[in-house]
Amino acid sequence: MKYWFVSLILVGIVSFSNAQEIDFGKLNSDIAKARKEHRIPGLAVGIVKDGDIIFQKGYGVTKMGEAQKVSTSSMYGIASLSKAFTAAAMGMLVDEGKVNWNDKVVDILPDWKLSDDNITTMFTVEDLMCHRSGLKTFDGDLLWYGSNYSRDEIIKRVRHLPLSYDYRAGFGYQNIMYITAGELIEKISGKSWDEFVRTRILNPLGMFKTNTSIKKYKEGQNIAYPHLKGKPQNLINYDNSGATAAMNSNVVDMQKWIMFLLNNGIYEGDTLLQPKTLNKIWSVHNPLGVSSFDKGNGTHFKGYGMGWFLMDYQGVKVISHGGGLPGYITKVVVVPEMDLGFVIMSNDMSGVCTALMYEIIDMISGKENTRDWSLAFANHTSKTDSLGQLKIEKQNTERKKDTSPSAVLESFVGTYKDTYYGNATISILGKGKKARLQLVLEPAKELFTATLEHWEGDSFVFNFNDEFLPRGFAKFEIKDGIVTGFTIDLPNPDFHFSNLKFKK
Repeated sequence: MKYWFVSLILVGIVSFSNAQEIDFGKLNSDIAKARKEHRIPGLAVGIVKDGDIIFQKGYGVTKMGEAQKVSTSSMYGIASLSKAFTAAAMGMLVDEGKVNWNDKVVDILPDWKLSDDNITTMFTVEDLMCHRSGLKTFDGDLLWYGSNYSRDEIIKRVRHLPLSYDYRAGFGYQNIMYITAGELIEKISGKSWDEFVRTRILNPLGMFKTNTSIKKYKEGQNIAYPHLKGKPQNLINYDNSGATAAMNSNVVDMQKWIMFLLNNGIYEGDTLLQPKTLNKIWSVHNPLGVSSFDKGNGTHFKGYGMGWFLMDYQGVKVISHGGGLPGYITKVVVVPEMDLGFVIMSNDMSGVCTALMYEIIDMISGKENTRDWSLAFANHTSKTDSLGQLKIEKQNTERKKDTSPSAVLESFVGTYKDTYYGNATISILGKGKKARLQLVLEPAKELFTATLEHWEGDSFVFNFNDEFLPRGFAKFEIKDGIVTGFTIDLPNPDFHFSNLKFKK
């Protein structure tokens, strides 16, 4: 196998037998331009074509304010790219006859259940993998995000969330179901999800830097730190997310993963995953709608397989998945008909990875597309940010300032419980006119602690310690001067605080 390193190929244009000529100089400049347009501190890209590594390069820095440059060995949190490893792990157990896609989850994990008993009894292993549980997208994610709950506790608590649509009648992107799949892998194999992935996938592929916990990082390791709008953030331990989002990797290792996939589950002559199983994983199990944006790009179908999103673009099937955690966005793309695969890793929040997906496919397919993908996605992000700021300004203008709470501060103090999430506590900080209420959501107190400032009526405004989230409002229920509970109004696309109803 030959390796075309970027120092050799940036000098000009390289042609391949099954592809158009590729102008790597232009590709390099386009990626550098995209990083600047999206204000990403550090970006890394690796491309595999026709069984060869044809491009790999890092851009920018691993941490703003520090000198270390991003390289192809820089480690990123790959978040939901972990799901593809989980699907492959489950596929290996299917190949061995230890489990079947149609096996019932409760036959393997008897204590597992959803809020609907009938759906619980029908729910299969395949259902776990393709987001058709009846729970909404991201429902339940507060159970693992920054919390002290174990994987087992997380999947037990999800039974308290009501389903939003009928069984197999819709799409709700479900991290909790993948955590469940990881626990199922442990029950079947006798190895933890982490150990199974390491011994059956990572080690055989030579992905020795890839891990399933930030606790595996070694002192001095090259880490691309997460950022929010250019500000460095501390690493968060996502061990309890397990099979859904716990993995960390780099471009070099991910290119080995891509080669394995493009070679139909075979690595250096060893079949680790049967081709028919990989084909099932890459088949549509849950159809998705095609948006006007997609139609404008010539896309005719979209769907979800098992651990992968599927669509057509430029007349070929595109298999991809994104990974997102606060401060990280990553993407892996596989195009079997072009014998093409690539990985894009960024350490800030933007649409740069999807923009570069379209850019790379366009360039390597040789099909003319004059759209500036990076600029289009950057402009969309700016528009979204502007709308968010306008919403805040509208709230500030409409606020009823000349109001006061209908209970004294001491009445708010105490412990509150939400059956699904757990406990919250409210205490008083300071004395006299300086006294303020402090809110702590106990399962994730490091992230979800805030000082409450009176907003209007019985509503208080706050910002959690977690800089990823916008400001929110605690709205209290008070009757005859007695505080009985509160809800949280904190609209954001990732974590559903509206599910929480705390009672004192």
